[in-house]
Amino acid sequence: MSLRLDANMVEMFLREAQNKADDPIKIVIQNAIAASCTIFVKEGKEQWTGSGFHIGNGLIATASHVAPPKLINNYMGLQVSFDGKNSFGARVVDSQPNLDVAILYCEDIPDSVTAVKLADSETAEIGDIVAAIGSPEGWHDTATVGRISNIHQTVQNADSPAWSDLIFVDADILQGISGGMVIGTDGLVYGLVIGVTGEHADLAIGENSVCPSNKIKSLLQKINV
Repeated sequence: MSLRLDANMVEMFLREAQNKADDPIKIVIQNAIAASCTIFVKEGKEQWTGSGFHIGNGLIATASHVAPPKLINNYMGLQVSFDGKNSFGARVVDSQPNLDVAILYCEDIPDSVTAVKLADSETAEIGDIVAAIGSPEGWHDTATVGRISNIHQTVQNADSPAWSDLIFVDADILQGISGGMVIGTDGLVYGLVIGVTGEHADLAIGENSVCPSNKIKSLLQKINV
């Protein structure tokens, strides 16, 4: 028994294959992965991992609960890996729990590591396609795709100050991707995942919370490496 494909079926298959090849978010993910890193943190007997991304000049953005203020000037407790194999020392330059943003500096970033550009997060719109890229559970270079489901949101944690102007996305966010980038089809980063772990466990009920890129920019303006 042979299967005969008519011209319409062949055209449909070719069109579907071309659509997959031209998928803009797929291309963006493939290009952005080189800027994504896994962050290894050790403080005393405690150790944990998170995600981050290179934004140029050796600076890495991540979440404050991945690299808290107590690690500032701790030159021994932080390692970053861009390929899941080789690790490099890093230090916390600034960490702001009220934003849940931290900036690291790594002097030894390999030439193969690219940098991503930060978007104007005010241009984000509900329905925009985005990808969250990071290292959930230590799985390096993991990406999930979804859409922006809400913007300019405020979430109040009973034991912490309110986080304002958050972006919500419906992409699957797994533990360990906190600090990872949320990137749009234009190749620009619209924010970083602040996640649903630790003290943020009740931040995102049915949603996944993202600190907008404009807040990262505001922190960068105050930093001298």
